[in-house]
Amino acid sequence: MTTSASASMPKWYKPEPSVDQPVLRVFNSLTRSKDVFTPSSGRQVDWYNCGPTVYDATHMGHARNYLTQDIVRRILRDYFNYDVNFVMNVTDIDDKIIMRAREGYLLDQTIEQNPKVSPELIKEAREAFTQYLPKLVNNLPSAVDSGSDDPLEQFGAIEKKAASDPTFVTAGTEKDEKFALYIASLGSARDAIVAAEKGHGSTKDLVDGTADVLGPYLGTSKGASIPNLVDVSRALASKWEKAFFEDMKRLHVLPPDLVTRVSEYVPEIVAFIQKIIDNGFAYESEGNVWFNVNKFEGAEGDGFRHEYAKLQPTAKGNRKLLDEGEGALTGSRGKQSSADFALWKAYKPGEPAWPSPWGDGRPGWHIECSVMASAVLGDGMDIHSGGIDLMFPHHDNELAQSEAALGCKQWVNYFLHTGHLHIEGLKMSKSLKNFISIDEALRDYSARQLRLAFMLQTWNSRMDFRRDLVSDVKTKEEAFDKFFANVKARISETAARVGDSDDSDGKHHFDELEKNLFADFHKAQYDFRVALCDSFNTAQALNVLLDLVGSVNVYLRTRGADYNIQPVRTIAEWITRMLNMFGLGEGPAVAAAIAIGWGKAGDSGAGADLEAELDKYIRALASFRDDVRRLAIQGKDNATLSKDILSLCDTFRDNDLVELGVQLEDGQGKDGAALYKLVDPAVLRAAREEKAKAAADKVAKKEAARKAEEAKRLAQLEKGRVAPADMFKPPNVAEGTWTKWDEAGVPTHDGQGAEVSKGQSKKFAKERKAQEKLHEAFLASQKQA
Repeated sequence: MTTSASASMPKWYKPEPSVDQPVLRVFNSLTRSKDVFTPSSGRQVDWYNCGPTVYDATHMGHARNYLTQDIVRRILRDYFNYDVNFVMNVTDIDDKIIMRAREGYLLDQTIEQNPKVSPELIKEAREAFTQYLPKLVNNLPSAVDSGSDDPLEQFGAIEKKAASDPTFVTAGTEKDEKFALYIASLGSARDAIVAAEKGHGSTKDLVDGTADVLGPYLGTSKGASIPNLVDVSRALASKWEKAFFEDMKRLHVLPPDLVTRVSEYVPEIVAFIQKIIDNGFAYESEGNVWFNVNKFEGAEGDGFRHEYAKLQPTAKGNRKLLDEGEGALTGSRGKQSSADFALWKAYKPGEPAWPSPWGDGRPGWHIECSVMASAVLGDGMDIHSGGIDLMFPHHDNELAQSEAALGCKQWVNYFLHTGHLHIEGLKMSKSLKNFISIDEALRDYSARQLRLAFMLQTWNSRMDFRRDLVSDVKTKEEAFDKFFANVKARISETAARVGDSDDSDGKHHFDELEKNLFADFHKAQYDFRVALCDSFNTAQALNVLLDLVGSVNVYLRTRGADYNIQPVRTIAEWITRMLNMFGLGEGPAVAAAIAIGWGKAGDSGAGADLEAELDKYIRALASFRDDVRRLAIQGKDNATLSKDILSLCDTFRDNDLVELGVQLEDGQGKDGAALYKLVDPAVLRAAREEKAKAAADKVAKKEAARKAEEAKRLAQLEKGRVAPADMFKPPNVAEGTWTKWDEAGVPTHDGQGAEVSKGQSKKFAKERKAQEKLHEAFLASQKQA
């Protein structure tokens, strides 16, 4: 490119001396403030992340947690260059797993053992319905009288009330968020029982329809009959663990450096509990071991006092949270205080068990993470993370029992809690029919779009997944896509023009516009670091990248064909690295150090090589098309031939190349040559269809205007059908309107015989003259017809 030298100085961006250089600060749930991040072992960061309880499919709530943690992990590792030691547990011993495993086993067994629907099975389903109904009734905002002793009819009255009165459901949901789910479960069960009593449907239909009520009934009444429940529970957990990691892979979440499973650490858990007992902070009673909260609270340590509920001190007495933390199968046998929580749960029939000094049983939920984290990371760690719903009692109990066992003041330095996920303003719930599994989400959105959506929110605040958020994500994704396509097209065009030669033309091509562009680049690098140092503010960091994209686009538009590709390439490569650092890259661009672009969603990895291979062919085709267009444009002696060749070129551009994923922009390259871009064919097809639709709309609008004009013309002709001499006489006017006319047919006297005024006479004469023209046009049209 040739430019004139500029006399102005470069506008390099440099922070003012008074501006502090950014230091990484992280929002710490322990202090409820943004703390300077200082790992305890230099560049190594020991991180324990609360993993899944594997009893069902993963959903968007899981994606919110694990995708967010993955983004933060990548920033620490790939931007701040820490050596992150990332450990995650899998909870495979838990009340929910036990209940789901034994219910599934017994429901399958029921189908297998009952080839046909029997009266005994229907009776059992009815009994299950009767025992489940109080879950709903106990949460009713008011009594509903059905006038019947039949539980199915009693439920029918409740269902009818709920269907006709939304406030009834709302009031019930305030007592229990599963209120609407209870109605759905009971409704399905009622319908299945009624059908079976009428002789309709199979055993499977009855069992599947009543599963929500029959499963818990069978689990309670027949759970003890299951042989080797340890293996049954483990099989269920293994199935869903595998599904979880497969979903994480689809979301491009990095695998943990180490995965721990509760079932693998039972001996260590027993030893850890014994240490807490020995330190005086737990007690055994009837085979259970309970953590003594009152004994721990305020107990003297080595120069400090123990604190309970450091994360959420206001939640200490919240019985609902405490009960949920204990699990549905945990009783209170031997518990001295309602605040105490289970470290070891004594065996009960229908539950798996492992040996311990206090008798067979299984670990409490909270102790599991304490033991696994300590076993791998030692007596403390830099980061502990999980969803905000785990803050109390799970994480507060973890802190208490770990500090009680280890005798330390602070077991975790930084607690990171990701915010709740809501869907269109409402908490995600199956009963609200806004429950989205990861599998369902990936049918509608790419892994990149979901990651971008989470990055547009503060990681520790509540996130609302709304349609306008998805629209914003797609707009930003498209902005990056167009930027990368444009830059790669410019690089290709430059290579085609100058080849691989490094010969200089003796000019630096770096003047005021380039200096300003680099100043924007260096300011963006600083602002990007400031954003990430502010507790990983990814939303602000993305805005910095998009602003820089805008600066490059302005530069290219301003320079036209006379641009300097070097600063453009440098900036595009940096933006590529930053996007890939966030985990937004897909396909070959992830591995290529200097590749520009973040790849295409679903790219297998061969795309980059194919792109390089096709370049020379596409360049040859584009050059051929340019020559044909020039020939056609010059062919003034044969306008038809020129028009046909131009049409052929446009067809080649709009059809053939679109299917190859090639977008041609006429006259955008050097000397008016075409500039090509490699774009997703689906995007080009959509643009082509939109253009065709706009053209069709334009034609339709023009045709509508033509028809309107024709209708107007015909109306005028029809108006001229009346001869001027007859226009003021019946039947063209009402009988008796006028009584006398002159020789031209103009009225001279009104209906009462009075002479018309001079003004009226002039008006009538003017109207008659206009009608003469209309009548002449009408007569002429008749002759033409």
